[in-house]
Parts: sequence; C-alpha cells; structure tokens
Amino acid sequence: MAIFGNLRDMPFPDLVAMLGRRSGVLEVFGLPGKRQGYAVALDGGKVVWVREGNRLLEPLEARSALQELLRLQEGAFEFTPGIPPAGEAALGWPLERLLLTMTTVVDEIQSHQSFLPDPKTRFQAAALEVWLEEPLWSFWERAKPLLQGGASAEDLAARLRLPLDEVRYYLYKLRLAGKVVPVRAYEETRKNEEKRGLFRRLLAALRGRGGGGRGGGR
Repeated sequence: MAIFGNLRDMPFPDLVAMLGRRSGVLEVFGLPGKRQGYAVALDGGKVVWVREGNRLLEPLEARSALQELLRLQEGAFEFTPGIPPAGEAALGWPLERLLLTMTTVVDEIQSHQSFLPDPKTRFQAAALEVWLEEPLWSFWERAKPLLQGGASAEDLAARLRLPLDEVRYYLYKLRLAGKVVPVRAYEETRKNEEKRGLFRRLLAALRGRGGGGRGGGR
C-alpha cells in the first residue's frame, strides 16, 4: 500500500525514520523552485539509486539531492513499497546513518559561512597528496580535471550540478587540506619557484666559469 503525505506535516528525517528498513521507491515532488522532483530507491533501508526526473544521479549529486531533501519544508511525497528496479550501480548507503552525517555537513556549512570562499575566487589543484574522506574525496575526483586549469565555486557548481554553498564548503575543506590554492597564490608560488630555479642556474653557471678560470691558470 502506497504512503502519501506532505513534508510540512512530516519532514524528510521523520519520513525516513517511519520507513525504516522498507523497500520501495520514494518520490518527492512539488518542490519549491524546481520543475522536477526526486525519486529515491530503497532496498531494506539502503539507498539503491537517486533520480532527478528521469536522470540517474551520480553519487556526489545523489548525496547533494538527499541533503536538499533534508532541508526542505515544502513538497509532497509518495512511497510505493516493493523491490525497486535496479540502477546502473547500487549505492548501498544506509539512509538513516547517511542522514546523520549529512546533518553535520549542513550544520557546518551554516556555521562556516564567514569562512567560505567568494563564489568567484578561482582555485588551482595542488600536488599535495593527502587522505580525504567521503564525500570530499568524491568531490575532489570530479572537480580535479576542472581545477587543473583553475575554476571558481560558481564554475564548479554549474558544471557539476551542485549547490553553490556546498561547493564553497568543499573548496574550503580542500584548501585546509592543501589540495587547492587560490589561482593568484598558485601563480605567485610558481613564479617564486621559477625565480629560485633561475637563480640556482645562474649561480651554477658562475661557479662553473670560476672553476674553469682557475683550472686554465694552472
């Protein structure tokens, strides 16, 4: 039997708690400012896939969609129980546990607003190798090709189809980890390295000339 309702009466976290470990497809629609709603396939309480309209979302987009649902207070939902149709790749995320970590991320985005980079600041990928946890690793893997040539939060949000504040938060975390630097800082560092390299070459050349002169005099 299908379950109907409205997010005003039953917010998404409460809805997830009610569904527990059921299997089926949860559709959320009539969302403010969006033409298309989301469909979340559940198998025993685990997320199998997430769709926006007819488009299957990649893992990073799926996380972002679930975070959006977590914040929404308007919209209708319908849950149809049953074995959901298989997606291209099952995510296998325990939804209740995932929402707990997402709540932390949402809170951090709000509390770090004053530290988040300007949307137009361009960042460059750095060569530092450090361990990154999810979902920061997934964001890094998708954003890295764009960051190689420099990209702003606005650029990345548009290209990766992610909310702007979420991208700003990821860039903030990546900068703390040393994985990205602002383009201006990157260019200044590179120029300094080039200057140091030129100085070393000139010094080596001068030493070589000096050594050659002494050898010739003997």
